[in-house]
Amino acid sequence: MWIILKEEIYKIKSRKIIWLSLCLLLAFSTLRLYNELHYYTTFVDGKTYHGMDALRKDQALTGRYAGLLTKDKVSQIYKEYGFFYFDAETGNAAANYPSRFITEAFTNFMQTDGNNPDEIHFRKGADWENNAAYLLDKDVRFDYIYGWNDFAEMYILVILSVFAILILGLSPIFAEEYQLKTADLLRTTRRGKGNGIRIKILAALCFAVVLTCMACAYMWGIYLTVYGTQGLDASAVLLNFTTPFGYCPESVLGFFLYITFLSIVSAVLLTGIAAGISALCQSPFLALILSLAAYLFPVVWIKILWTLLPVGRKISRAISHFMASMPVYLPMSTGFSFPADHMAVHVCIALAVGAGGMFFGYYRYRNH
Repeated sequence: MWIILKEEIYKIKSRKIIWLSLCLLLAFSTLRLYNELHYYTTFVDGKTYHGMDALRKDQALTGRYAGLLTKDKVSQIYKEYGFFYFDAETGNAAANYPSRFITEAFTNFMQTDGNNPDEIHFRKGADWENNAAYLLDKDVRFDYIYGWNDFAEMYILVILSVFAILILGLSPIFAEEYQLKTADLLRTTRRGKGNGIRIKILAALCFAVVLTCMACAYMWGIYLTVYGTQGLDASAVLLNFTTPFGYCPESVLGFFLYITFLSIVSAVLLTGIAAGISALCQSPFLALILSLAAYLFPVVWIKILWTLLPVGRKISRAISHFMASMPVYLPMSTGFSFPADHMAVHVCIALAVGAGGMFFGYYRYRNH
């Protein structure tokens, strides 16, 4: 069994397009991080810093204010450093990270061009209550999370791209045997109509989970090298990819561990989808096209179809929740404000559909 499993994994990982695509993706992520660091600027004590020096200055400065976020702390940062803005002439930041945080979180900064501090003021009335007050009403822990906001954006982008790459490797697992005319021969062997098929699916599942974890580990590695661990114990609600509503772990570290867990569940689901479609198709190319279409279809539904098709509100919402359980959306579920019970249902749907796809692929290939 172990020998067969190794052979099946080797067949999948021998496709050079997978490794070429993965290397290009991770190289892009590394280059983007380098550029982010290269253009990073901060203004502290009357002097502008660039690159790693600016980053370390901001981290040290923010460390002085780390802890429970209060109205007094916001006032203190404003009193000492004012609002954050960009110098119109140089394009550099004219303040530092603490002032940037309070400016983006508690003022109308996003409604201005960001170059004129005279246009910036603290939110008022309903605008304050709806968009800022919740940060002071809860036990929110403040620290330096600029790098983790950037990490969240790239982390989710890389994971979704890895899923597209995985489809290149997983979609031919059964269809290739049909095309090579070896399916009938393989099913006549002692294990061909039983363990042999299960091992093919297990190999695809192991490859999908391991490749996903490898990409996640690489992203963790490069960002920890640059930003260190400061800010991982800050409150996750400070991240741009979360909302004050719905379920999300409390800390930034918990948020990323949660995203990693959802990514692994999505890899299991993706394996089931690819296995089921591959068992239906006589051509690996057709299996690839249909698998990519199935992967991207939830986006088409959420963005376009749900408002056009003549279905009832309840049915439409049920379908939308099902689509939100698919690999293209599940890793970014924290941005949708789903409560904990809904997230548990989404995870169960993902695992059930993934298992169903694997069972379908098994029986379809066995009885083809």
